[in-house]
Amino acid sequence: METKVHFELLEHPDRVEGIARLLLRRGRMQPHVLVLCPDADFQARLDERLWTIHPESFLAHGIARGNAAENADQPILLAQSVVRDNQPAVLVNGGLEVPPDVADFSHIVDFVDGWDEHLKQAARERFRTYRDMGFEPEYLAGPSRRS
Repeated sequence: METKVHFELLEHPDRVEGIARLLLRRGRMQPHVLVLCPDADFQARLDERLWTIHPESFLAHGIARGNAAENADQPILLAQSVVRDNQPAVLVNGGLEVPPDVADFSHIVDFVDGWDEHLKQAARERFRTYRDMGFEPEYLAGPSRRS
């Protein structure tokens, strides 16, 4: 299986909001998704945002816990490490480093934080790291994204 890697531009300084909007744009994502969160605070803020992102509904999701059977039922699983309980094909990287053990995802989504030069540089480093790992990362500028 070949893994597709793409970077999306975040124009506002809120990665939680950017990820929530990505998930909303993609609707009820199929196949299942793993959102890798850098820490518990980020995970809690994203969890809250996914409940309130749309005025008439929410995005079905769960936080990874010790119960693999419960995790398996989640179409979007929020975790602080790479877990595969919900058999995710898509990894959304909420962190600032390339996560370990990503080769068996069919698609990885990463971000360029466009408002901060230091964070843009970190994104360039992740882009190079993905390339060094044998992937062909792409940058998607502007709205193929209907936010």
